[in-house]
Amino acid sequence: MGTDILTLLRRDHDDLDKGLVTLLDRSQSLGQIRTALDGVRLGLTAHAEAIRNSPARPALEMVVEEAAHAHRLQEIALAAVVCTPLHTQDWYRRCAALHELVTDHSRYEETSVLSALRALAPDVYPSLAGKFATERLRQLSMLVPSAPVYIADLARAS
Repeated sequence: MGTDILTLLRRDHDDLDKGLVTLLDRSQSLGQIRTALDGVRLGLTAHAEAIRNSPARPALEMVVEEAAHAHRLQEIALAAVVCTPLHTQDWYRRCAALHELVTDHSRYEETSVLSALRALAPDVYPSLAGKFATERLRQLSMLVPSAPVYIADLARAS
């Protein structure tokens, strides 16, 4: 038997958690922050698109829309982080808020969303892992890395 969708979601959630913890670590270098920020951005986008592009079923519309709404909130929170000067109080506050959004959503998705998918579309559920993984890889192949990092010292020098 292949990989279950829960395993793939947990992997994504764990990767996002590690990246967000790195962003909150004041000892990280600019390169480490840029790498973590890229990972978070790519992970959030690929994960959100894979969920959005899940099989269309009338019974699943509300479940998928709720997950998509949570992902949009996370994307907005990430945009706020990217536009905030690095190593400022606002930077850490916004990173912490994004981390909380992702953590809360991870718990919800792993418990409520998957059980709803299993109950509402039992015939589709076994194939979700393959479709999710394929869509995630497709999204990752289309995304460009290196989100800009706004450095407060450079902004003041201008």
